[in-house]
Amino acid sequence: MVAVLSLLAAACGSSDSDGASSTTTKAAASDGDSTTTTKAADTDGLDKLSGKLDGAGSSFQDTFEQQVSADFGTLVKDAGGSATITYTKSGSSDGKKGLADKTIDFAGSDSPLKDEEKPGFGDRKVLYFPIVGGPITVAYNLDGVDELNLSPATIAGIFQATITTWDDDAIKADNPDADLPSTKITVVHRSDGSGTTSNFTKFLVAAAPDDWKLESGETVNWPASTQGAEKSTGVTTAIGDTDGAIGYADLADAAKENLSVAAIGNKSGDFIAPTPDSASAALAASDVADDLTYSPLNVDADGAYPITSPTWIIVDAVQADQGKADIIKAYLKYVLTTGQDQAKALLYAPLPEELATKAIAQIDQITVG
Repeated sequence: MVAVLSLLAAACGSSDSDGASSTTTKAAASDGDSTTTTKAADTDGLDKLSGKLDGAGSSFQDTFEQQVSADFGTLVKDAGGSATITYTKSGSSDGKKGLADKTIDFAGSDSPLKDEEKPGFGDRKVLYFPIVGGPITVAYNLDGVDELNLSPATIAGIFQATITTWDDDAIKADNPDADLPSTKITVVHRSDGSGTTSNFTKFLVAAAPDDWKLESGETVNWPASTQGAEKSTGVTTAIGDTDGAIGYADLADAAKENLSVAAIGNKSGDFIAPTPDSASAALAASDVADDLTYSPLNVDADGAYPITSPTWIIVDAVQADQGKADIIKAYLKYVLTTGQDQAKALLYAPLPEELATKAIAQIDQITVG
C-alpha cells in the first residue's frame, strides 16, 4: 500500500509561450486508500538477508525513503528474510557527516561532497546512487492569492529581503492580473545544513546572477529579518502558520501542508509549475558525470521545471560487513527498479531509464574488505 499524495490542479503545467499566464499547484495528502501498480520485484536472495541498516540525511528524499524502505522490509519478510531499513531526516550536511564518522550505513544527500567534507572520509571511496529527482517549490501562504508567477530576479529580491511586501512592483510585473495585498512578506528558510538550500541558492546564482548576492551553499547568511526552521517540514509548517509567508521545500512536504506553490520563470520566460512531469523533463535534459552526479537546475528544456533537485544515497564502496553489504546492494536494486514506480505518486520524478541503468550497474562496485 502506498500513501498517495495527489496534486490538485496539476494539469496547469507550464504557461503559454508568451510567459504571461499564471498557474498554481496546491497539493494534499490522500486518505491513504490509494495504491500504485508496480512491476513484480526481484526477490532472488532476499530470504538470506538478515540485519539492519541505518540511514540519515536529506529531508528532501525523506517521503520517498520512508515508503520504499518500509516496502522493501515487507518484501524481504515475505521472502523469508529479515532486513530493517531506518532513515532519519537530519539534513544533507548531517547525513554526510554521519557517513564520514561511520555512525550510519548510508547518507541521503541532495548535494555531492564538498571539498571541505572529503578529508573526513580519508582514503575511503564513496559511491553516489541517484534515487529520484523532484521540484523544490517556492511555497507560500497569502490570503486571497491562489495563483502566482515568480521570476528568478523576483525570488532573489524576496529572499534577500529587498522585496518586503506582496504588492511590490516586481511581483506585480510577474502577475499583472493578480490582486496583490500589501501584506508584509515573511521569508522562511532552512536553519540546518541543507541540500535543498544548496540547490535553491545554486539556482538563484545561475538564473539571477545580477540580482542574487548571498551566493550558494548548504547554509547561507540570511538577512536578520528572515525566519529559520529545521528541515523541510519545519519550513512548511511555519509557512502554513503565517499569512504572507514564503519559503522553499520539496513538493511532497508542501503537499502535506496543502500549501500553494508558485510557477517559476525559466530561461525562455515561461512560468513552469512544479510537478513530477516538469521535474522529469529537467532530469532528462541533465548532463550526468561518470560518478553519477549531475544537476538539473535551470536546464534549458521545454517544460522543465527550473528548480529541480537531484538526490542521492551515498555509500562506502568498501563495506566492513558482508551482511550489511548484501542488504545495501539489495535495497539499492529495489529502489532503482520497483521503487521507481512509486516516485510520481509520492510527488517525485523517477530517474530517466538510462541513468537508472547506470546506477544499477554501479551496485557491483560495492565490495567487502
